[in-house]
Amino acid sequence: MKSARTVRVRPAAIGLAGLAVLVVVGGIAGYAAGVGGSGNGSGAPATAVASTDATAIATATAAMPDIAGGTAAALEFPVVGSGAVGIAHDDGTVEVLGQGGETGTVPIASITKVITSLVVLDAHPLADAADPGPTITLGQADLDITAEVEAEDQFTEPMYAGQQVTLRDALAITLLTSANNYAESVALWAFGSQEAYLEAARSWLSEHGLDATTLADASGLDPGSASSSADLLRVAALAHADPALLSIAGTASLDQADLGTIANQNILLGENGVDGLKTGSTSYAGFTLLTSAVVTVGATPVTLVSVVLGTRSLEARFADTRALLASAQAGLREVPLATAGQAFGSFSTGSDAAAVAAVAGSDVRAVVFGDTPVRAEAEFAEVRAGAPAGTEAGVVRFTVGSARYEVPLVLESALAAS
Repeated sequence: MKSARTVRVRPAAIGLAGLAVLVVVGGIAGYAAGVGGSGNGSGAPATAVASTDATAIATATAAMPDIAGGTAAALEFPVVGSGAVGIAHDDGTVEVLGQGGETGTVPIASITKVITSLVVLDAHPLADAADPGPTITLGQADLDITAEVEAEDQFTEPMYAGQQVTLRDALAITLLTSANNYAESVALWAFGSQEAYLEAARSWLSEHGLDATTLADASGLDPGSASSSADLLRVAALAHADPALLSIAGTASLDQADLGTIANQNILLGENGVDGLKTGSTSYAGFTLLTSAVVTVGATPVTLVSVVLGTRSLEARFADTRALLASAQAGLREVPLATAGQAFGSFSTGSDAAAVAAVAGSDVRAVVFGDTPVRAEAEFAEVRAGAPAGTEAGVVRFTVGSARYEVPLVLESALAAS
C-alpha cells in the first residue's frame, strides 16, 4: 500500500528569505503515519511551491516508496523464571525487544560482578583489551574476606598475603570462575572500603539510569544485590561497549600466574556468536545468565543481549538462553530503506521541461524486528532553476523503533533554467 503523507510548509521562511522547506512524513508499509498536520486529502503526490516566483525556485513533489511490513515476532522466554532480550548499540544503549516473566527487581547472584567490574573500570579504566592495568597487592584484609566467604560455604579462589595480581587478572578471576573473594577484594582495592564502593556504585547506577538496580555487595552473594531484566540488558550493553571488559568476559580460559589455568563457566562462549558475559547462581536467585552475542542479519552485524533469571538449573539457564537468542534472531530482518539513485521526489521549474528526480545519495539498510513500525520523513531544500546535477536537494529521515537513519537527497540531473 502507498505511504501516508503529511505536508508541512514553513511560510515564515518564504516571507523572510524567499525559502520554503517541504516536509513529507510517511508511515511506511501500512503503518499509521500519526503525524500532526494535514495531508492534501487527494492521494496525489504532495507538493509545495517554494516561492511565488516560479522562474527562480523549483517546485518539489514527494514520491515516498513502499516498504513491505513485517510480521510479529514470537520470543521464547523461560518457562520457569524470567528473561529479556534486546539489541545493544556501540554507545552502550539498548533497544529492548521483549521481556517475559517477572519484570521487577529480583536477586541477580553473580551477574552483580559485571556491575562491579564496570564500576571499578569507570574509576580505574584499562586503556584497551591488552592493558594489564595497575598491580594489586593482596593483604590481610583480603584473607579476611576469603575466610568470611568460605564460612558461608561460597566459592573462592586461593589467595595469599603479598600476592600481586594485575587489575585485568583480578577481574578475569572474578568473571571467569566467579570467585567471590576476588570480586570483593578488587572493589576494596579500587575504593578503600565496601561502603565507599557501594557509594560509588550507587552513583554509577544513577548516572546510567539504572533505577531498578540495587547493590548490597560486590559479589552478588547478598540478596540485596538485585536488578530488573530491562536494567540488566542495559548493563550488558555497557559491558559489551567496553573493549577491555568484553575481552575479559569473552575469554574461554586464562593461564594465571598464581592459579594456573582458569576456565570460563559460560559454556555458550563461541556458540552462535556468543562473546560474553556472566553466569550466576544462588539459592535465592536461582540460576542466572547474562549474555551477549554478535549475529549477522543480512549483511549487518547485530549485537544481541539477553538475560535469564530464576531458572531451574545450570542446564536450564543455557537452554533458555539458546532458545531466547534464537527466537530473537529469527524475528530480525534487514530492510533496504534507501538505495543510491532511488527517487524520493522531484523538482520542477514550472516550464515545459521534464521534472528532475531528487534521489538518495547513498544506500541505507536497517535491521527491523518483527512488525516494528518504520516511518520516513522527507525534507526538501530550496533548489533554484538551472541547478546542476548533484545539487543538495534535501534529506530523508527514517525511524525504525528507537533507531534513526538519515539519507541525503541530490538532483539526479540538471534542472532546466526558468
